[in-house]
Amino acid sequence: MDTRKAIFDFQYSEKMKSGLIIGTNLLEQLVTLREDEEHSGGRKVLIWYLEALLRELRIAQNVIGMDHYVDLERKLMEIIGRIQMSQFQEARRSFSEGISLATTSCQASMNFLIEKKLV
Repeated sequence: MDTRKAIFDFQYSEKMKSGLIIGTNLLEQLVTLREDEEHSGGRKVLIWYLEALLRELRIAQNVIGMDHYVDLERKLMEIIGRIQMSQFQEARRSFSEGISLATTSCQASMNFLIEKKLV
């Protein structure tokens, strides 16, 4: 692994992790909406947000050229599907699993950057 890839991997992994945390918070807000129109609109906006995060993840895969984001990509698609089907409890669990994947995906890069005394 070279320094450039390690930095990009670390950067994108942190971006995905924070994006998923924001998504979790948006899901919690969605669950509180009572009116059907608000709930439907909120669900659409959350799905649009997650689709944008998915596009960012695919950009990261192209930039880094590593395929260890494949599991995270699948998890994001799972979250989107669960929200579309109103399976909010399962979506919460999937968000947690996604955050864990994003955190562990950059472990090798983090170790590399620590060894190089760049972090």
